[in-house]
Amino acid sequence: MNKEVAAPRGFAQHWAPWHPGMIAAVVLSLLLLAVTYLVWQGVERARDERRLQAFALSVDRVVSNLSDRIAAYEMVLRGAKGYYEGSDSIDQQEFQAYVEALHLPQTRPGLQGVALLSRVAESTGARTGQALITHIAPETPENQQELGQDAMLQPARREALLRARDSGTLALSGPLGSREGDAGSSLVMYLPLYARHAAVDTLAQRRQNIAGWVAAPFRMDDVIQGLASELDSDLALAIHDGPSVAGGVLVFASRTDYAPHAVNGGLEAVRSYDVGGRRWTLVLYPLPSFEQRFEGSTHHLVALLGAAFSLLAGWFVGQQVNARQRAMALAREMTRELRRTRDELEGTLNAVPDLLFEVDAQGGIHHYRSGRADLIGTRAQALVGRTLGDVLPPAAAAECMAALDEAAEYGYSEGRQYSLDIGGSQHWFELSVACKQGGTPQTGTGPGQRHFIALSRDVTRRHEAEAAMYRLAYFDALTGLPNRRLLLQRLQDALVTAQQQGGMGALFYIDLDNFKEINDARGHGVGDGLLVQVAARLQDAAGPQETVARLGSDEFVMLVPRLGDTPSVAREQACRRAQQLRECLDAPYDLGGVHYGSTGSIGVTLFPKNGEGVEDLLREADTAMFCAKDRGRNQVCFFEQDMHAAAQERLALLQDLKSAVDNDALLTYAQPQVDAAGQLIGAELLLRWPHPQRGFVPPAQFIPVAEQAGLIVRMGARVIQQACATLAELHQQGRALSISVNVSPRQFRQADFVEQVRAALHSTGAPAALLTLEVTESLLVENWQDTARRMHELVALGVRFSIDDFGTGYSSLAYLKRLPLYELKIDRSFVQDAPSDANDAAIVQAILSVARHLRLRVVAEGVETRQQADFLIAHHCHGLQGYLFGLPQPLRDWLAGLKG
Repeated sequence: MNKEVAAPRGFAQHWAPWHPGMIAAVVLSLLLLAVTYLVWQGVERARDERRLQAFALSVDRVVSNLSDRIAAYEMVLRGAKGYYEGSDSIDQQEFQAYVEALHLPQTRPGLQGVALLSRVAESTGARTGQALITHIAPETPENQQELGQDAMLQPARREALLRARDSGTLALSGPLGSREGDAGSSLVMYLPLYARHAAVDTLAQRRQNIAGWVAAPFRMDDVIQGLASELDSDLALAIHDGPSVAGGVLVFASRTDYAPHAVNGGLEAVRSYDVGGRRWTLVLYPLPSFEQRFEGSTHHLVALLGAAFSLLAGWFVGQQVNARQRAMALAREMTRELRRTRDELEGTLNAVPDLLFEVDAQGGIHHYRSGRADLIGTRAQALVGRTLGDVLPPAAAAECMAALDEAAEYGYSEGRQYSLDIGGSQHWFELSVACKQGGTPQTGTGPGQRHFIALSRDVTRRHEAEAAMYRLAYFDALTGLPNRRLLLQRLQDALVTAQQQGGMGALFYIDLDNFKEINDARGHGVGDGLLVQVAARLQDAAGPQETVARLGSDEFVMLVPRLGDTPSVAREQACRRAQQLRECLDAPYDLGGVHYGSTGSIGVTLFPKNGEGVEDLLREADTAMFCAKDRGRNQVCFFEQDMHAAAQERLALLQDLKSAVDNDALLTYAQPQVDAAGQLIGAELLLRWPHPQRGFVPPAQFIPVAEQAGLIVRMGARVIQQACATLAELHQQGRALSISVNVSPRQFRQADFVEQVRAALHSTGAPAALLTLEVTESLLVENWQDTARRMHELVALGVRFSIDDFGTGYSSLAYLKRLPLYELKIDRSFVQDAPSDANDAAIVQAILSVARHLRLRVVAEGVETRQQADFLIAHHCHGLQGYLFGLPQPLRDWLAGLKG
């Protein structure tokens, strides 16, 4: 028989693996281990999420700040372009003052300066030509080295210049390389400048009408250094010029050990950024100091202790009653750790300086937080549950909803702006909206209910800077009036309206008559004060729809869009308005307690007519203004069609005269002077202009043009040099003949005129006592004291002075007594009829009598008949000059005749 052998009862009970106490211990241990693992895993996941989120925020900040800085540089370029297009001409001093007003080192750190480049076509006919740097500011030694350089010679600059020319938009160059002493790669941004009012719709038009470029060079090291306070110092940054890291040119690397193939073991961000027609690839990766923010062994220790405790708890479950209390204590510790983790995340989000919203597609606010409580003006809890339309003004709410719609369609939206009135001042905000990824139905991000994360950044300062740039581009800095650029825009609008709706308007061109004298005598401070008061008076005289603009210096323009429906009514109203303008300008100006008088010459043109454009109207008003000045100043003159032809003729004559002066094509003639016995005593040097098409141009025609354009200074200096050389030659021949030279008022008032005469006498060795300078009476009545001082300086050298055309100007015996004069010249208008006309004879006799009592010599001009000569000799005239004794002839021929 078979029998089973039973084990002892106590042994079986002691070693039974499924003893209820052991089962409870094992179950408890497993549960606690599972809880420990879940807690540890949650903490690890939270740490990784904080790390990734902090890294993403830092990356976005770097990209955003770099984009803002490049956009600020572009704004500087556009302001400079507007300044260029709004100015007739820009010299280096004006350009330097404009750039200094931008305070680039403080507002745009990293920008080396602003430059204007002028396109110069090559003689070979090349399509590209040269791009010469004509203006650059600020005037640092490095920038000064660039003046006059041809930017086309450097391939990287050449590519950007041509791309800007062809596209008509901003173009950024590739890396230019580092010059000795430079830090990092240098780059330059260009904006094209086209000929004013030229068509630029096609590529061929843009290439044909390119006039130049405005440029902004910068170094990447300086740019990043200027952004240092706004970037995360625990991130490394590298910038490649190219669509990808591979094959791109390294422009900047914050770390010298940067290697594109081994950055940071996987945690990195690669962003593409398009700027100026080029694509940059930005590589950002964390530094060890960034990782140290998230390092911590506390949760690992807690997990280890939790595992140990779980095992101990299971072992003690059957032996100790307080195992439950130990487990609860462990759970409380874990809860505190989780709360600490949550608080850290909360602190990170609260540190974000922008407004952060979570909203749904209908604008409902589900979550809000910001580190700037002052930007919203209410508690976050008061916003949750409301809509954007409830908490924002209608215009701002509409802009936000448009951004949500755009993000719903494209996944993101950026760049939209809205304004809020906060604390009595206007603040501007820029929106960045993106669809929220992931989530659960409870958070509203599941199917059918999309949520969005909206970041609203305060861009008030940037908006104010843009407004300031607009003011610089369209308004005069001194008077606050619109400048030429804005005037032309408003004139174009007024012209189109008049053409479409009928009616006529007028353009008033106003030039102050004696501004230069006040400005030169009293300084620029007084001159600027006068311009400000003139601007205020003109604005007071203008209607609400009328524009007063300053074109530069002392030139103002008033645009009246509508004066009447017919030309006659419009002209009558324009006359009335012009008279009002004259009256408002005539009143004295109080400048620092001193009253000054100033009048204005006004040119008027009506529009529309004959399909003329805005530049034509402005030119017509300018021409009419010059006509008003020619009529005696403080006059009003309307444009007539024949004025344009006269202005064109005058301009052509001026251009030909400039060419003649540059090419030394003016001839020097000599007309002899004789005494009462007919003996030669000297000659007067005269200028003659043999024009290749016009023939000999009369002096009365080209001398006023030369005087107005300033050419008379060069012409007069040349004649004085020839006069001294002639005197030296005559002196060597033993001939004591005097040489007379006409000196214009403009030439005489040159600061270095005395030195010019002294240098000519010294270089030639001419006897100064035989050099006579002929001046007109008008010179003696303007700035009399300065005139007398200079005349005494020249007389001290031995030079003699003669009053030309005496009796035809502001004749006064006072200056005859006070000035060191030697001679009077009787004008030919008195000499011509002196023998037969009793009045002219009396005038000649009076002049001779005055000169005799004042011990002055007298020379009579225009003596053509023997009867005239006998009359003058009978009344003791010392010298005679005219066709009777010799026609003007070339100086060389006159000298040769003396030798013969």
